[in-house]
Amino acid sequence: MRMVDRLVPGVTAVTPHARYYALHGLVAAHADAVGLAIPATQTLLRRTEVALATVSFAHHPQSLEWLPRAHGVDSLARRLHSGVVEVGEAATPGKEGYVRNSWGFWGPYSGSETALGILGSGPMPVPGPRLDATAVRGGLGELLELAHENTLRVEDLASLSERLCVCAGGDQSDGPWLASLMCDPGAGADRASRSATRRQTIQLLARVVATHPVGFFTQDVGHALAFGDFLATDTVTSGIEAATAWRGVVLRNYAVGAWRRLWSWLVEQVDGLVPVEELADHFAEELPDMTVAAFLSALPPTQSTDGVPLPAEHDLRRAGDSLPLTELRVLATSARRVDELDGRVRDAFLGQRGVELGPEWAQRRFDTARPLGLRDLARHLTYDLVTRSQRIALAKARRRADGSLWLPTRLHERGGLLYRTSQEGRGDVGLRLDQLGTVLATCGVLHYTDQGWSVTNYGKALVD
Repeated sequence: MRMVDRLVPGVTAVTPHARYYALHGLVAAHADAVGLAIPATQTLLRRTEVALATVSFAHHPQSLEWLPRAHGVDSLARRLHSGVVEVGEAATPGKEGYVRNSWGFWGPYSGSETALGILGSGPMPVPGPRLDATAVRGGLGELLELAHENTLRVEDLASLSERLCVCAGGDQSDGPWLASLMCDPGAGADRASRSATRRQTIQLLARVVATHPVGFFTQDVGHALAFGDFLATDTVTSGIEAATAWRGVVLRNYAVGAWRRLWSWLVEQVDGLVPVEELADHFAEELPDMTVAAFLSALPPTQSTDGVPLPAEHDLRRAGDSLPLTELRVLATSARRVDELDGRVRDAFLGQRGVELGPEWAQRRFDTARPLGLRDLARHLTYDLVTRSQRIALAKARRRADGSLWLPTRLHERGGLLYRTSQEGRGDVGLRLDQLGTVLATCGVLHYTDQGWSVTNYGKALVD
């Protein structure tokens, strides 16, 4: 996640919509122009976000295949489907409103907006050095008028929705402004800057879209970045410095995802009070009766004779074996890459050195366990993961007001017995490529059709 933050500054896993960057800039510019205090600015921001959610629903009552719903639409679903939204009621902070947070969805976007220079730092949205107030007013200014309405009727917003919807930024003045800010054609002069790195990532994404069939950014772009000789042989990507770092990050994420899936599966096996020995046996029973050495020798090749990474992790997950066996194979495959990768790819793949569960740690565990049975290794790993979970939970423990101890964990241990309070997630850590892609699409750089993604002519002019 640290590496991804360096490679995609200005976009996070919770910022999929370009128009919220512009909306918060619009509110900041208006509040600054008329001298609004914090409470009034807060109210205005919440009401404009309700208006944006409503007008976006009017344009697309059903979810789009390529774009998440506008923020707050799900919470407003009952009102939206009834056709009437009382703005003041919907904008009130709390469980009955569109979002509980008093500053609406500014929080998730604020760090990105500050990093991009759209907003300045402070306790409320204030104009930053790169905010174009004219552009955001031209694109979204009508939201200020809607925000002052007492009632919004969905059927009355059809004409406005075509230009105010979260999908429509590329056709309005706020889209090109944000596209230029994100792509930053002038960033090349300082190749070490965050803007230059973001530009390189966008160039990479656009080049993969232009040369490969892409339906899903993380899945398809990530695969092209991680495997094969495209990064070296393509005339564009071979000159992009960030490309090698992206290869390392995507390859590392397979191992991170494997640990997450294994841990989630282990927690799922805890039903009632379970001794850790029984949990370890569950893991062992899912694996073949063979030595670790035999297990490692049966793994698929991870690189070609020319040293090009092969999609071993991807292929293993498509093989249809049980989750524990599949993910242990993915971890062993990833550990093999420690000695195969070099240069910046290896640096990005290894990340912070000496980290528990990292590729080097995993490589040592597999190597030292070669004479052992694979099932014995599984038992050892179970103890490792449970112990690590408890150690992290204790490190993050907090004392409640009543004196009791709060532990941030779903798996608890008492007297040698384990019990769980809920399931663990097993999804991959987000690489922000999906969010970057939808931001670029909603400010006019990319375009989606049933055939997949493409780069617009405007986008080509920005990234070339």
